[in-house]
Amino acid sequence: MPLTLNDIDLPPNVEGKLNRAYGTKYSLQKFLELDPNEIIRTTHLLPADIDIALQCVSNTFYPFSRRQMSVWQMIENERDTITIFSTGCPIIDKTLNGGIRLGQITELYGESGCGKTQFCIQMSLEVQRTFRARGQEAKVVYINTESQIEKIDKRLKHISYYRAKTDKPFNIADARCLQQKFFDNIYLDIIRHYRHLEMTLIDRLPLLLNREPSIRLIIIDSLAAIFRSEDIMFEHHTKANTLQYFGFAMHTLCQRYNLAIVQTQFGQKPTDLSLLSQPMILGPALGLTWAFLVHCRIQLTKTEKIEEHHPDSQQSQVVYDERQATTSIKTNVVYLRSLSIDYCYHIPKTNRCNYFIVDKGVFGSLS
Repeated sequence: MPLTLNDIDLPPNVEGKLNRAYGTKYSLQKFLELDPNEIIRTTHLLPADIDIALQCVSNTFYPFSRRQMSVWQMIENERDTITIFSTGCPIIDKTLNGGIRLGQITELYGESGCGKTQFCIQMSLEVQRTFRARGQEAKVVYINTESQIEKIDKRLKHISYYRAKTDKPFNIADARCLQQKFFDNIYLDIIRHYRHLEMTLIDRLPLLLNREPSIRLIIIDSLAAIFRSEDIMFEHHTKANTLQYFGFAMHTLCQRYNLAIVQTQFGQKPTDLSLLSQPMILGPALGLTWAFLVHCRIQLTKTEKIEEHHPDSQQSQVVYDERQATTSIKTNVVYLRSLSIDYCYHIPKTNRCNYFIVDKGVFGSLS
């Protein structure tokens, strides 16, 4: 049904003269096509009143015109909106061009023990710190599919306490309060079957996000683990369709609620026998079906390099030798791992860095 003059709110004197001249059932579209000078001659309204009438009619007939803004306003709004959050290490952030972007699906893949879960735990804390520094709140949904919950909880306590102390609390009690705040903003869920994940992505998460709009990060650790079940492992057609369905659901969540999704998967050895004589290169386990559904894919690999932890890192210990009555610095030797960009449209593929894992979290190395 077309909109008419009866559907808009106007000042009483303007509304009365327009209704007498054109009637309450006059179409807004026809009114906008009239010449302003003709309206003045017909209604005997002042030019200022005609401008008000045309503005009200235009706002009703073209609702999007109310949201029009200048380029300066768009820049200011973008400046106030957080579009990226830190990983907690400046070296890794530089490699990723600032950190993890909202509105995208980021994938971490690599062999067992390369630090995928450590990265996820650290991101669940750093997204909160990034938003808190801007006076906003951020919450996290952490979906675990394979690790024991006790290990995640223990690791989360270690890293969160260190992050709380780096925020310069007044005392230990204040640090404990900040640590508890980290925990309160993380929703932890355990899923062991792909059907349960499907229900979570389609039904449960939208309900939670409508209730908690401050959720800015969803972690799935790991997506590949739930496809190990016997009822889908060898059903390749069903597996491909399910992965596409999951990908579209994740894209919808990212765009509709302005959040980031970080998911992990283990590396897979090449099946081509001709490649066995070459150095082993691991690839994503979910194959090409999933490969085209992520925005950024990061590869984590182990290396044989080691590095002495510098005393400035606060990981070293002061050791007193009673026999020689001397004091020395005990440094920790850490194994380096490598972070590289496998695919990302906004990060050069040449970006890479080494990192190591200690009790305080994941940190980049300059070597």
